[in-house]
Amino acid sequence: MPKPIEYGVFLPVGSGGWIPSANAPLIDASYASNLAATKLSESLGFDFTLSQAVWRGYGGTSKHFDVNLESITTAAGLAGATDSIGVWSTVNTSLLHPAIAAKMIATADQISGGRTGLNIVAGGNRASESQMGLGLELNNIEKYRRATEWVEIVRALWTETSVDYQGEYFTLTDCQSDPKPLQGMPQMICAATSDTGLAFVAKNLDGVLFEGTSRESVIEIGQRSRRISQENGDKLKTYCVFMVIPGDTDADAQRRIDHFNAGRDVQALANMAAEWGGKPTDATSKSHDNEDWANATAISTGTVAGSVESISEQLADMIEHADLDGAVFIMPDFADDLSVLGTEILPLLAKNGFAQAAPTGASL
Repeated sequence: MPKPIEYGVFLPVGSGGWIPSANAPLIDASYASNLAATKLSESLGFDFTLSQAVWRGYGGTSKHFDVNLESITTAAGLAGATDSIGVWSTVNTSLLHPAIAAKMIATADQISGGRTGLNIVAGGNRASESQMGLGLELNNIEKYRRATEWVEIVRALWTETSVDYQGEYFTLTDCQSDPKPLQGMPQMICAATSDTGLAFVAKNLDGVLFEGTSRESVIEIGQRSRRISQENGDKLKTYCVFMVIPGDTDADAQRRIDHFNAGRDVQALANMAAEWGGKPTDATSKSHDNEDWANATAISTGTVAGSVESISEQLADMIEHADLDGAVFIMPDFADDLSVLGTEILPLLAKNGFAQAAPTGASL
């Protein structure tokens, strides 16, 4: 059954945007360019923007993500420069103490007039942690235990006068945090695809963020998320990240994809593999894993490409069958492509029964 959908824009706060390719549009990760993208998103009626938290890039010839704006301060700046769109930021629970994060988000909520949201990263970014000397070597179960404590503390500080907390990872004694968020309790989401991760989100947070590599994977993760949500009180919202590449025709969109892939940054892709579980750190090595990543394309995850009619049909199909509550968009160009998405594709989705949940851009 069609339902109102929340639509967001995943901002290009990292250099190179979302495409590790020498042929990708120039994205400098400046605050000015992200402010322009946010104002455009607000004018087009998007519900929210979201920025990532990355502390170390992937290098290569494209210097992918080597420049990254800090997420919370970026969101606070965007909040002060906008009127209605939600401004969401990201926090690594391993890098920022919950008492510090609670006050920062509460402050940003005051700046925004109650439009903030928070995406938490429960797992650790190994390269970021090691460069900072943190040396956190927790397994996934331990990371989720730590993140559970982190969330409990943040929510307590947002609602209570004083907090005493004795946990496995955090200890607070008469900890006080004011001001409180204007909206009372900003929504929190977390990226997860494993059953363990989805159960953590369903028990502790408001929504799950994921991306699928195909129609089948989007539907499978969306349906599995819904099942796990129902097992834990059925309160979990599901948000899927889609890379949208529009063209005048399907063939024109494929031409754009081929152009981006032709300039793929092999070294940056290899460094991504090393960070996210693969072995390669040098794209010139002869390991089998490295060969897989050296042959990887710059455009892969969650790509929806084609004419505006084709993209609208693909998105409507996945939103319906995955039973999504929201879609978060990335794209090659955050001016022209974003305009096409907002003025042509979303209206077609609305005609198909998937209208924006809050066309005025109100926070989620």
